[in-house]
Amino acid sequence: MPVALHIPAQPERMLCSSSIIAEGLLNPRGVCVENDGSLLLAEAGSGLPDQAFSGRISRLRPDPHAPGTYLPPEVLAKGFRSMNMQSRMLRDEIMGLSDIAFGAGRYLASQTDYVAGSKLLDLQYSPPEPLFHSHGNLNSLCYHPARQSWLAVKPDTNQLVEFTQGEEQILAQLPDLDQGQEAVPVTLVYEPQTDAVLISLFSGELHSDPARKGIDFADKAGQVIRVWPESGRIEVLIRGLQLPTGLALDPQERILVLELCDRLLQPLQPDWSGETLHGGFARFSGRLLRCDLQQRSVQVLANNLDTPSNLCCVEGAVLVSEGMGLSGRPIPTPDHQVVALSGRLRRVQL
Repeated sequence: MPVALHIPAQPERMLCSSSIIAEGLLNPRGVCVENDGSLLLAEAGSGLPDQAFSGRISRLRPDPHAPGTYLPPEVLAKGFRSMNMQSRMLRDEIMGLSDIAFGAGRYLASQTDYVAGSKLLDLQYSPPEPLFHSHGNLNSLCYHPARQSWLAVKPDTNQLVEFTQGEEQILAQLPDLDQGQEAVPVTLVYEPQTDAVLISLFSGELHSDPARKGIDFADKAGQVIRVWPESGRIEVLIRGLQLPTGLALDPQERILVLELCDRLLQPLQPDWSGETLHGGFARFSGRLLRCDLQQRSVQVLANNLDTPSNLCCVEGAVLVSEGMGLSGRPIPTPDHQVVALSGRLRRVQL
């Protein structure tokens, strides 16, 4: 078992230039690149009570006159359920469409829907048709070429699952973390070198202090693990992450990982009436890290990100989905201003 790489208190700063390539989005999540360089984007929806079916899937075509930029999104499919979990979690969490991935000649999107049932949607049809059905929360997904199957993680049951011929099978039940909190899986990516998958673990709530409900998380308890689907064997690769979300592998097989925020504060209580609050996750405090397991090094590539959730590698850059929560609500900025919560896609030049 290799010794896990621990995130240092002050990683090396290698901040890269970045630009916003799309804004005004409704909880952007997974992004997938098509052959022509276009992007497929899943948006979970606004979370607003009068917009219960605001989830959508869009395509962003490259701007032929400006490399690295994109034309405005074209909506391919809409009307997907958007669920605001604030009353239950006391945090800014909107569930619905969560990811898009490519495999075996098709693009699939994962959707969490606690009312009609969660599903993996085949995007070759218009509107997209369910290819697999599931109970509970379907988050990130990927295609496993050696197994010729689709894998997904389920954050409500802490499982790695596989979908084949309409059936769902549990490949691994993720054990609790060091302080007894749940190991909540967020993102998984296929690792070609090992035929395993990498999974980011978000470290569930401790439930130790009722007064801190919604923000009672262990500090820097998140991990990245490697799981072998055929055996369920698990090894910890990275420790000491603060609420890790998106994962990707760069061309040198280094691990890119997002941290959602640097601390938790100001939960959204049931009697919250719209005042300016962080809403659980400190806004504009997320960052993008590059972890080199061979060199045992960690670098900060981007900081001051607003609740970043998903990563997608494109040529020479990585795309980051930002802006999680109830669309339009007032949120504080680091310089003590107030802005309306809005989703965006950021391109970070590597």
